[in-house]
Amino acid sequence: MSVLREDIRRELIRAAAERRTVTYGHLMEKFGISRGSSQGETVVGALDEIDKREYEMGAPGFAAIVVRKDTGYPGGGFFCWDGVPPEIRRPKEKGLDPRLSESEVRYIKQQQERIWSYYQAHYPTHLDLGTFGDDHK
Repeated sequence: MSVLREDIRRELIRAAAERRTVTYGHLMEKFGISRGSSQGETVVGALDEIDKREYEMGAPGFAAIVVRKDTGYPGGGFFCWDGVPPEIRRPKEKGLDPRLSESEVRYIKQQQERIWSYYQAHYPTHLDLGTFGDDHK
């Protein structure tokens, strides 16, 4: 795991433990990377890798709290990922559409609550954010 990914993960843990979202733009600016695709040194690529590692450790990941500034929700590409329930999963060609249905908004809100609750419980002081090599508390 690269130092960049670890730094992004720490930023996301802080946000989750504080029950807040983080914009793609904030991560782009703070870490000097583009939004990009799921490949390479991009926000989407880092988030994909970080979330896969979090899932392996039994954590919910962070994708639902990384949001667009204009909508306050993740981009449409969020709904193209494998972990999204089939009834709201989008085909790749609809991933660029930022408009969300009511069921997509409900799903995001449920996932955000799950993320915030988990990371608040596991990182209540924000002092020991751990690394991928550490077990969650």
